[in-house]
Order: sequence, then C-alpha cells, then structure tokens
Amino acid sequence: MTNQHDTQSKQKYSRKRYIPIIIGGLVLLIVIVAIFLSAQPERSGASFCSVAKEEKSTLTGDVGYDRRLEAYKKLEAVSPDDIRSDITTIRKGYESIVQNPSNTISAGLGMSGAENRRSDYITKNCEDF
Repeated sequence: MTNQHDTQSKQKYSRKRYIPIIIGGLVLLIVIVAIFLSAQPERSGASFCSVAKEEKSTLTGDVGYDRRLEAYKKLEAVSPDDIRSDITTIRKGYESIVQNPSNTISAGLGMSGAENRRSDYITKNCEDF
C-alpha cells in the first residue's frame, strides 16, 4: 500500500510542477502577440503621406520595376482604407511585371485607374509632395 501511495504522490507532484511552466508559456505567448501587434504599421493618411514622401523619387522617377514594387509594398502597409485597394492593385501589377516582364502592357493598363486615384489622393492629402 505504501508503494502505491508513493507512486500516486509522485504523479501528483510531477503534474503540479508543470503548472508554472504552462503559465509561464502562456505569459510568454501573450507578450509575443502584444509585441507583434504593436509592431504593425499604423494605417493612416499621415503615415501614407510620410512613406509617399520618403519614396517620392521611386514613385515618380525612372527606376526599375523591382524598386517600384518595394515602394508600393511599403505604401500598402500604411494605406488607409480609402486608398488601400488601389495601392494593392498597383502592387499586384508591379509583382506581375517583375515576375514576367512581358506583362508590362497588360499590367500597366490594369493599374492606370488605380495610379490616377493614388495621384489624386496624394495631391489632396499630402502637403509638400
């Protein structure tokens, strides 16, 4: 009977020692999620304009499609709701061109309306662009 009692006591003890490990793991998971969420860029007109100004030479200059694609990825990350779908359309168009340069004309046609709306948005909302 003592052996059985000792075995049961050891099992209860071994289960109890995992509780702090489980709690610690959950706390760590919550901290990681909080850091991840706080690291997400702010989607706002001000953030969009800031990135647009930083990338102005890429957006308006004679640069490669791969550089333009990277600029639009940055813009997409901070685009407010009213312009986000247009920036996504442009980014997808440049991805298509970078992957297959023969798509330049068709992608360009598909992006033209979105690029016009992007230009209008910048003109209306981004001072000193």
